[in-house]
Amino acid sequence: MRTKAFALLIVGLAAIVGCRSTGSGTGIQPGAGTGVSNPPPNPNPEPVTPPPAPVPTAAPSSTASEATGGGAPAYSAPPPAASVPDQPRVESTASVRPHRDVLKLKQAGLSDEFILNKIRTENVNYQLTTKEILELRSSGLSETVLEAMLRSGRPPA
Repeated sequence: MRTKAFALLIVGLAAIVGCRSTGSGTGIQPGAGTGVSNPPPNPNPEPVTPPPAPVPTAAPSSTASEATGGGAPAYSAPPPAASVPDQPRVESTASVRPHRDVLKLKQAGLSDEFILNKIRTENVNYQLTTKEILELRSSGLSETVLEAMLRSGRPPA
């Protein structure tokens, strides 16, 4: 019977020591005696979102502050593309389309036969677009000339 009592005493002491080790080490539970109980921690905390990136601001314009009723001035930065001015279009000799020469010949009053011979001897690849074909047709060129221009510059089949 002594051994049973001794075993119970050891188990009881182990339980007391185990309870004290889960506390803060002082034996006093947090919030004890203050009347405030600490809730258990949330196992699913809400995700932390980073703060928004700062937006670059420009000087306030007089029209922006007038549009907002004269209150706080409105600030806005122009988009990056807006700061680049429009560039003038410069056509180089490489970008000039060769079909323009054929148009000039037709406007000068030369015959379709002359234009056909010029197309065949020069063998230029005109790479005509639909818009250019319609332009050539409306200027009075025949379908024969247009077909010759479309075949020009290609290796023989």
